[in-house]
Amino acid sequence: MKLGDLRTSQEVLEDDLRDPAFRAEWERTAVARTFALQLLEYRTARGLSQDAVGQLLGMKQPQVARIEAAAHTPNLETLTRFAKLAGRELDVKILPGHEPTLQFKLPRIKKASPTARPVRGRASAPKEAVG
Repeated sequence: MKLGDLRTSQEVLEDDLRDPAFRAEWERTAVARTFALQLLEYRTARGLSQDAVGQLLGMKQPQVARIEAAAHTPNLETLTRFAKLAGRELDVKILPGHEPTLQFKLPRIKKASPTARPVRGRASAPKEAVG
């Protein structure tokens, strides 16, 4: 078999999603998969072990392993602790008739107004006009 004959992971997923039972499970586990990827990305980017990130989140290594395996949907407390640790905003959407969605993103940075000037050094009292 040639490399060009192999199907991509996206093609395999598209085929699998045609099965209603698979699709239902895929949608049910969307939040767990999203969180698993975010946690894994955070941990590996910082060179942390599962034990180390577990200590930062107040949990044991086996719990971190289960999260990274997307073995269960995380609770709101766990999501909140991770969002604070990672310095990310957390958006959870729960809509009637849809599975919940989860999105982590970097916090919004407020833009300075066009008239604002950067503050440098120490503040001093205004100089009085000499007349």
